[in-house]
Amino acid sequence: MTKHAVIPAGCWPAVLRDEHAAAYAGEKTVDAFISRVGTVWPRPFIETGAGKGRFRAWRKIDLDKAIGVNDGADLEAW
Repeated sequence: MTKHAVIPAGCWPAVLRDEHAAAYAGEKTVDAFISRVGTVWPRPFIETGAGKGRFRAWRKIDLDKAIGVNDGADLEAW
């Protein structure tokens, strides 16, 4: 079964697990996101374990760079 991307309630955390990273990147599923990691999306900054014990996490700021978010540097637009 494919895991769906999940948008968290409230605000985006600074460190994102698979489901949140996929949703933040605009992917519909975790599998779609993972298939583009290393090409479109950055590699996780933490990746340990294998199988069900696998742990991966991305920094939101790394995903922002890949997306092209300016991080509020152009506040004059507001």
